Amino acid sequence: MKNPLTFRTESSLGAVFISLLSLFFLGLIFIAIKNFNTDIDIMTGTHDNSTRINRISQTELVLIQTWIQDNKIEVPDGRGYKYLLRKYPSRPWLD
Repeated sequence: MKNPLTFRTESSLGAVFISLLSLFFLGLIFIAIKNFNTDIDIMTGTHDNSTRINRISQTELVLIQTWIQDNKIEVPDGRGYKYLLRKYPSRPWLD
């Protein structure tokens, strides 16, 4: 038999708990989207098999894309910015 005195309390506490939990996860999603749009991390390995992480800003991505189009650089399928950073370590798109 249900206790009529605690039935409303339990349901309202459950609603508050679910609301707070959903707000927490929404906050995490918004933080992840903000971090995703700021910089891109590209792991590049050097010739001595060490791994470095290079950060590429949105501005540099646009510069790379225009440099590729202007110079007609062909990037192999499945490779991308990591390939360009390895092939052109002097970053000629910044000149």
